[in-house]
Order: sequence, then structure tokens, then C-alpha cells
Amino acid sequence: MIGNTQIMDNIFKYDVPLKSYTSFKIGGVAEILAEPGNVSELREVLRFCKDEKKKIFVLGNGSNVLINDDGIQGVVIRVGGENFKKIKREGNHIYSQAGVNLSHLIRKTASWGLGGLETLVGIPGTVGGAVIMNAGGKHGTLSDTLRCITTMDYGGEINNYNCEDIGFTYRGCNLKERIIIEAEFILKKSEKEDILERMDKMYKEKEERQPLHLSTMGCIFKNTEQHNAAELIDKAGLKGLKVGGAVVSRLHANFVVNNGNASNEDMQKLIDIVKDAVKEEFNVTLRSEIHLW
Repeated sequence: MIGNTQIMDNIFKYDVPLKSYTSFKIGGVAEILAEPGNVSELREVLRFCKDEKKKIFVLGNGSNVLINDDGIQGVVIRVGGENFKKIKREGNHIYSQAGVNLSHLIRKTASWGLGGLETLVGIPGTVGGAVIMNAGGKHGTLSDTLRCITTMDYGGEINNYNCEDIGFTYRGCNLKERIIIEAEFILKKSEKEDILERMDKMYKEKEERQPLHLSTMGCIFKNTEQHNAAELIDKAGLKGLKVGGAVVSRLHANFVVNNGNASNEDMQKLIDIVKDAVKEEFNVTLRSEIHLW
């Protein structure tokens, strides 16, 4: 068993600026940043949080998290050690650890001639984060190919869930206080060239319509059953709207770009302005797709 002192020496970092851990490049410092390298270390980190009554925050690649400028009091856990970045194949069943970059998993399975995940091309983040968010777009969602997951709850217990038990929704699921350890996918055999062609076509389509190479958090608002959020924001004349260093993308109205010096406050104000304008213009209430810390 790893003692708390050893964990703090080897895994814990203190007063860590979190903006370098997010795609939007903003956010204050974390009181403690913990990066466990394996399941045993993760369990010990969670035990420490329980004993010290520390609030837990779970961070992947930070592609859909807006972090307070004043920082985070508690423990930010990144499941990013090498033992959380393994991929295993058994036929058309793929087992991916939570810390694997989704883009790497997509490329790897495509190289094996296994299709299904290419519909997620261009989506940033880790596999663990993608499961929690039920990442996806117009071509499909992660839950379309997911069979089951392995998680650890905040008490350190390992649990397994079948896809149908997870309660996936549009950009979310019903998992609470659980950290993704591994995900199993069932893919379909296909010609490698065909998969790569589909990937290339979908990525180019996104590249033309989304600011993929800038500091963003992906789509800010969820689509409603009747309305596309980007279309409403565009029709309200909000493209290019700027607050401080945060600006509504002129390429895709549901993206906000950090021009280099945006703060959490800039982002929050811009989100509120967009929501209010769409509500006033179309009587539609937009709901955020991002997590606020």
C-alpha cells in the first residue's frame, strides 16, 4: 500500500496553473493536481481526498471545461499515466484505457481495419472524457459503438456497466462520482482505405466549418430538439461578438475563440450575452454544453 506521504511526493503537484491543461487556455491554479499512474495509485488518491475531505475534480484533456480564474480548491485528478493509455484488441472488440486520446484511438482502430469510431474524428479529449460527455456530432456518437465501461467510484470500488445501463443522453450520461478506467467498443471490420477516406472527408468538412486549430472548447451550447444552436446564434447576428479576449467564431457561431488573453469572466459574460440575445430574439433558452468549475 502506498502511504499518503509517498503519494504527495510522487503524484501530487501544488498550486498548478490549469490553463495549460485546457483547450481554451484559461483558468486559475489548482490547490492540488494529482496524476496517478495506475489503478492502485488512483485508489490511494481518492482515499486521501476522503480522509482530508478534499473536493474532487476529474480532468481529461480539458476540452469542455471552463475553469474559474480564482482557481480550484480541492484535488484535480488527471487519469493520464502510462497505465491509463493502453489499447488492446481482441478481434473486433477494442479495450481502451481512459487516458487515451480519442484521436489516437480513432487512428489506431482505422489502421486495424475496424470502423465505427471514425465518425468522431476531429473531437478533442480523452476516451474517459468522451464517455462522460457522450461525445459526438451529426455523424454519430460514442455510445453507438460502446459495449461497456469499467469505473472507480470515489470510494475506490471498481464497477462495470453495460452501455444500456449507463443512461446516455445528448452530450451526457447518468454516471455520478465515478472515474472512467476503461471502455470496451465493438467495431465493424472494413477496408482500411475506406475508413481513412471517410475520416478524411469528415475531418475536411469540420475543418471548413469549425475553428479546429484555435483555442476553443468545441460547441458551447447544446442543440435543442427543434433548433440548431449555431444557426440561432448566427441569425441573431452574434458572429464576431467580443468580450475581452473571448470572441464568437465567425466560422462557426457555436464556438468561442480565445484570442490569447481571455479570462473566465470574459467567457461567462459572452455566454450570458449570447443566451440573452437568442432568448429575446427567438424565445429559445440555450443550455451550455461545457462544464463550469
